[in-house]
Amino acid sequence: MEYNLKISGVHYDQLKMHLFPGDHFEAVSLALCGRYENETETIFLVHEIFPIPHEKCQVRASDSVTWSTIGLTDILQKASKKNLSVLKIHSHPTGYPHFSQTDNIADNELFASVFGWMEQDFPHLSAVLLPNGSIFGRIILPNLTFHTLHKISVAGNDILSWSAPKNNITQEFSLRTLQTFGEGTVNKLHHLSVAIVGCSGTGSPVIEQLVRLGVGKIILIDPDNVEKKNLNRITNSTMQDAVLGLKKVMVIKKAIDQIGLGTKVIALANNLYDDIEIVKIIATADVIFGCVDSIDGRHLLNQIATFYLIPFLDIGIKLTSDGKGGIDQIMGTIHYLQPGGSTLLSRGVYTPEELRAAAIFRKDPNHYRQQQKLGYITDVRVESPAVVSINTQLASMAVNELLARIHLFRYDGNDRFAITRISFTDAYTQYEKDDFSDHYLKKFIGRGDMQPFLNMPEF
Repeated sequence: MEYNLKISGVHYDQLKMHLFPGDHFEAVSLALCGRYENETETIFLVHEIFPIPHEKCQVRASDSVTWSTIGLTDILQKASKKNLSVLKIHSHPTGYPHFSQTDNIADNELFASVFGWMEQDFPHLSAVLLPNGSIFGRIILPNLTFHTLHKISVAGNDILSWSAPKNNITQEFSLRTLQTFGEGTVNKLHHLSVAIVGCSGTGSPVIEQLVRLGVGKIILIDPDNVEKKNLNRITNSTMQDAVLGLKKVMVIKKAIDQIGLGTKVIALANNLYDDIEIVKIIATADVIFGCVDSIDGRHLLNQIATFYLIPFLDIGIKLTSDGKGGIDQIMGTIHYLQPGGSTLLSRGVYTPEELRAAAIFRKDPNHYRQQQKLGYITDVRVESPAVVSINTQLASMAVNELLARIHLFRYDGNDRFAITRISFTDAYTQYEKDDFSDHYLKKFIGRGDMQPFLNMPEF
């Protein structure tokens, strides 16, 4: 079993402020964590933070902290009611990168009480935040044994992660990426799992670039077959694929396997709403790329990203006609969405009324497919629009947006690039910050598995 911990950028910033107040003494906080569980992996997801006030600690020194457990009962009651795990996280101002013997004794005492109080036997966690911002941790099983967390990650303006590397990436194909972005970035990409939903217009060039960059695992989701009309925008597709009506994801998977760079591919020829198990597979990803036109599909991906603490990049392209057979506007937008921030709905990408209409379309497949065919050019019925260059440029910008948040190569902070808008006709690119949150979804940050799934009764 592999154990991982995910934290939103909102909660990570909150923890840093509390655990390092500037006095160089240890501090401590508790958190409640949702979970994702399958046969091989358990992901703990920070849902709510409970800082232990500095003034309520009996001892705060550079190498120890002692705090009162008064008030712990309320936290445990909430954990038991919502089926959540307890995380204790404290600071090591000295930078000591291991659990101390004092930490071992304290964790034994605390979690013996936690297991004794709660009826459930699921694991709990302990972690340490260091001055450089890195985190290490362990899980505590009911028999009070400790097991190291394999990976800890943060989904914020910056995408951070800490884990023991499985191997050293020295393949010749990654040499140029090493030179450009450094060995650390290449190793992170190698251990990254990325879900791409929609494998046609923008999804296809996104996939191609991620594979060439050495991403370790790619999850492909698209229900459609290759058709002649989209051969001009799906990388590696052929006329024979269209004649045979092969599934897009299977054609792309075959191409990735033939490239031979070792990328693991999960190909799912399904609609997002077809099966709850499809959504659960997406929930295991480290990053989501949304390359779909449907409003309800984008909304569902935003829900998944919030509940399971996954950075989400949404790519949209719109071409509008001039009413005379030509094109009036060519526009593209890349949204970077982080758990606890704003959403596509709160950013006004679509309205609640449009979301309800999309659900109706989904339940009437013929009507829905007709709407999808009009997705590229509004008011103009064009089967094969010449958009491959537009798609590829937006896809490249989106992939570079991911790299900028892993490698942090921009001079300006990543908080300034929540939205990228580009007009090909007016020849401008503009960037926007994300200064607000979606108050409804905010309460579900890191909620993980629950009933109903994603708080959506239809599941």
